[in-house]
Amino acid sequence: MKKFSLFASALAVVFAFVASPAPVAQDGPSKDTASEAAPLVDYLIICADGLSEVAAEWAMYRSDNGRIAKVLTISQIGKLNEMEQPGLTEIKNTILEHAGEEEIVEGFQVLLLGDCPTESTTDYDSKTEIPWMLTRQVDSNPTESRRQRIPTDNFYADIIQDADGLPDIAVGRIPARTVEDARLALKKVKAYEAAPEGDWMRNLTFFAGEGRFGAQIDKMLESIFIRFAEQIGQAYNVRMTYANIESDYAYVPRKFSEKVIDEANRGAILLTYLGHGMYDRLDNMYVEIDGKRERYPILTSEHVDQFDIPDGKLPVMTIIACQTGYMDHAQGCLAEKICFTEKAPVAVIASSRDSHPYSNTLIQKAVVQEVVNDRAVTLGQAFMDAKRELVLAEDPDRKSLELMAMFIIPKKSERDELNRSHLSMYNLTGDPGLRLKQPGLNVGAKLGGSGITAKNSAEGFTLQVTCDEKLELEAEAWIECRRATLANPVVEYDKAALTSGDEKARSTAEDTLAKNHEIANDKLVAKLKLTPDGEGTVEKGEGETFVRFYAGKTDSPLAPGDYILKVFARDPKGERCGFAAVEFEVKK
Repeated sequence: MKKFSLFASALAVVFAFVASPAPVAQDGPSKDTASEAAPLVDYLIICADGLSEVAAEWAMYRSDNGRIAKVLTISQIGKLNEMEQPGLTEIKNTILEHAGEEEIVEGFQVLLLGDCPTESTTDYDSKTEIPWMLTRQVDSNPTESRRQRIPTDNFYADIIQDADGLPDIAVGRIPARTVEDARLALKKVKAYEAAPEGDWMRNLTFFAGEGRFGAQIDKMLESIFIRFAEQIGQAYNVRMTYANIESDYAYVPRKFSEKVIDEANRGAILLTYLGHGMYDRLDNMYVEIDGKRERYPILTSEHVDQFDIPDGKLPVMTIIACQTGYMDHAQGCLAEKICFTEKAPVAVIASSRDSHPYSNTLIQKAVVQEVVNDRAVTLGQAFMDAKRELVLAEDPDRKSLELMAMFIIPKKSERDELNRSHLSMYNLTGDPGLRLKQPGLNVGAKLGGSGITAKNSAEGFTLQVTCDEKLELEAEAWIECRRATLANPVVEYDKAALTSGDEKARSTAEDTLAKNHEIANDKLVAKLKLTPDGEGTVEKGEGETFVRFYAGKTDSPLAPGDYILKVFARDPKGERCGFAAVEFEVKK
């Protein structure tokens, strides 16, 4: 697990993918001599017997993209172990044999193609299922008598015998029971990886429900999120929708689910929910005025069919809540429904049982860090490293987070135990080999001279846009306020009218609330007028960084305050893009 800092520049995580013309043979260990040894497998698909056809297609696709892929069915693993049906240990030992018993193959990943057996059964059907481990850990249900043991795929990821419970390899599952569902999941992966680069890759879409843990804890969680949002790479566009009418980011209660779908349909790299959940739904938005309490759904399984994300711009969805990854539930779970809906998110990170807000905060923060600031190459790598952070605590912010958590859970030993249980609780419903959509251009931005001041913001300043390639970049830039502030004030409205029987008053209140939501999310202060102003090169290590100079100005002087200057650039053909940001202050 690498060390990282939310305050540092984004780091690129590089995998070495070895080319392979076709998947490695599927009939068990190679019998080649040492001099003719087969290349080391770095992408292993373990599939239920009835899904071998799709597994072969998946392996061929990964092979065409530079992986060394191999497929093993459950029956083949049983045959290798001289038993009719292999158990958890035999499956895990097979993974270990292929991962490298002495040293793990770089970037080794495992896709489990098959559903989990339901919680009410002790056996599994090898035609459609691959078992997951029922641990001795218990979930975080506040009622002790209702606590459940935690099932997990993390058992397969922890292959180094050091008893630390940490994932050593990336494991994900496509919980398909039919060839049709498995092929649909593969279709979504292909669509995502082929999606055109564009502005959508800057989008980070958050929505949240109320904590309802008490005023003190809820306020603390809200302050943690605001602080966290400021630390996300400033080049990204963060949008927030909050199911609380007291928030500037609130939305119309009876249209909240529609808004979640609408925000997702814009396309995004991450779609993140924080709040409560159940196996088939997220929480409700509650509105209580003058003793009258009404509730409105945030998102249920029935709403999933309304996703209509175009052109493969499918986000990875992280559901930081209870139970939504309950893949062994007899009626299925929300993560599975999303997985097998064509124009819904491409993958889901979710909890198999009741989770806890403390560990939830840590894993949500870590996932965003890995995908956005560290720009992980694959989803499996991002997920594995995010889970490891729960225990390794390498985030420079961790100390302050622990101090806050002490008010909820005073004993460190109890916090540590919670984090280890969440290693098991959170699982990946998706392909660990998914190649995350990261910008194809390595673009940077820097202000020249004295930066931007109130005076020269309108008279003209210099902006340097850098790229590792010599391109006639088509760049646009603009200035935004900080995420914790509003560019424009929201409008007061009659909150009581939201639950009123007076349709005219309710409609007026809802219209104002919808406009306030857009005002809160729109951080734009000024569009910049950019004029190309020469080009040069700067030596950098063994290569060169090419610099494009622009003269920029705003329509009017900037008021004193903290700002973010953002740049978005494309190559001349419009095939690749890149984005960057510069923070600056206009002083009084």
